[in-house]
Amino acid sequence: MAIAVGLAGALLLVAAATAGVVSSAFGGGGGGGCVGAVHPDADAAHETRATTAGTPSRVCAEVSVGGWTRPVVGEAGSGFRTGDRPGHDGVDIMAARGTVVRAASGGVVVRVRCNVGGDSWEPTGGPMPCDSDGYPGLGGCGWYAEIRHPGDVVTRYCHLIRQPTVTVGEPVTAGQPIGHVGSSGNSSGPHLHYEAHEGYPATEDNAVDPIPFMRRKGVSL
Repeated sequence: MAIAVGLAGALLLVAAATAGVVSSAFGGGGGGGCVGAVHPDADAAHETRATTAGTPSRVCAEVSVGGWTRPVVGEAGSGFRTGDRPGHDGVDIMAARGTVVRAASGGVVVRVRCNVGGDSWEPTGGPMPCDSDGYPGLGGCGWYAEIRHPGDVVTRYCHLIRQPTVTVGEPVTAGQPIGHVGSSGNSSGPHLHYEAHEGYPATEDNAVDPIPFMRRKGVSL
């Protein structure tokens, strides 16, 4: 019960801190910071593998009035529950290996795990199966994190290159770095698989399409 109260209190603090904020996700203040982005060399298992990394570009991303921002700078690829991927519960955002992944909004980290081949482990502090690239058909999110936001919204960030840089129970703010793009788990190349869930805990039943979800938050993926 004490843990539940603590988490609820942390979410209330996050909600108070992020409500109505308009600021840069990449430098604080209201200046509208930018980060460099390259369009990547591959997307998820059902995406065509590209042969070049693309041309670097400058892309601005700011926290919306509602307190949300893009989790990674990149282009949306394979979508939510498409005809050829009805079990795909998120959207794949193409980004180069090592690109910073950021919390889409303020909240509390509720899960950090390594998930491959039907198995799932909490971090051990030592080498883990998710520390190397995966491949199509392996299964699993690889290294991933989940953040619980006010209103019991949950966002999930998959295929990170290494263990997320946040820990369970840690409060985060919109735009805070939580990891880096990789290709662990069921993946054919570097990208971020991003999910949004309207309910806690995150399940297949409460997953929603992240693109219209984020649009309602004032963010275009």
